[in-house]
Formats: sequence, C-alpha cells, structure tokens
Amino acid sequence: MLSWRQGLGCATIGCVCAVADLSVHTSWVNNSDFVRAVVDNGAHGVLAFLCWAVATGLQCNDDIIHSILCGVLSCAVDVDHFLAAGSLNLKAALSLRSRPPFHATTLIPVIAMLLKLASMLRPIPHLKPLPWIFIVAWFTHHIRDGFRRGLWLWPFGSTDPLPYWLYLMATMLTPVVTMVILYVTNSRKCKVMMTSIEHL
Repeated sequence: MLSWRQGLGCATIGCVCAVADLSVHTSWVNNSDFVRAVVDNGAHGVLAFLCWAVATGLQCNDDIIHSILCGVLSCAVDVDHFLAAGSLNLKAALSLRSRPPFHATTLIPVIAMLLKLASMLRPIPHLKPLPWIFIVAWFTHHIRDGFRRGLWLWPFGSTDPLPYWLYLMATMLTPVVTMVILYVTNSRKCKVMMTSIEHL
C-alpha cells in the first residue's frame, strides 16, 4: 500500500500533466513558437523530475541529483529536432516533415541496455540507477507526446494517438513501477528505501 505522500505525489503528477497540456493551448503560449517550445519542453522535464522524486522519496543527496538528471534527460529528447533540421533555427526545428530519431520509442530499451552494459563493465555506485533514470526520462516524454501523435515504434510504424486517460494513468503510475523496480533490482546506492515498498 502506498503512503499518503506517495499517493499525493502521483496525484500531483496527474495535475501537472493536465495543467501543462491545457497551457500549451492558451493564446499567450500559442502566439509564440519560443514560448510554446519552452513550456512544452519544460513540462517534460518537470514530469520526469517528479516521477523520479516520488519513486525515491528524495531520501538522500543522490536522489535529488538523479531527479534533476531525469528531468534534464527528458528535456534533452527534443534536441533531435535541431539535429534533424541541421539548424538552431526554432522554426526549422518545429517544421520537420518526419519525427526525429530520439522520438523513436523502440530506442529506449536499446539505449537502456547499453547503459546497463556500460555500468556492468565499469561500475560506478552513484550511476548504478542510470539505466532506469534514462527509461523514466524518455518514457515520460514519449508517452506525453504519444497522446498527441501516437508512439513511433520504428521500424514498424506509429500507433494511433493514445487515449488521454491512458497517458495520464501511465505517467501517474510510473513512480510506483519505478519504485518497485529499484527495490527488486537493488539499483540505488542510498539504502534508505520507502517503508511502504515492502507492502506493495
């Protein structure tokens, strides 16, 4: 059973999703490509940060650093817009004819496995959860984009846009699933775990 703090954290994530999704449709955001890009990308970062923070409970310094890293990695997904455009021009980056490479959801397990392999070849205690941080960061970004454009499962094609309720539920449950995985795989250097994990 989740504690009330964890439940509140998951509910907060759902509220942030709703507020962010509504804000990108307001006139003051839509009137500027720059503002819309900042708000949308910032929402990705905040959601990823919150997901990792709720999953770990921010119980040690590493948790704070990892939560920030999770947010940064989620924001970094959109760098591929500029790489694909071959330009730092925002209008060009937003006018691509196809989806850029980092938005291929099938890349997530591939990169995660490479990170896991790297961590096994050269263990660094502070970076032990890096594969999971990466998965949370990119998954939350992709699932949020997915309700608008579907998931791009290269090389098989794209799904239809995801139902809004599915996107919300998947994002809100991400910390719960992450918390269980971190506990089962013993992937945190910080040994103080949420007490309620043993009751899940």
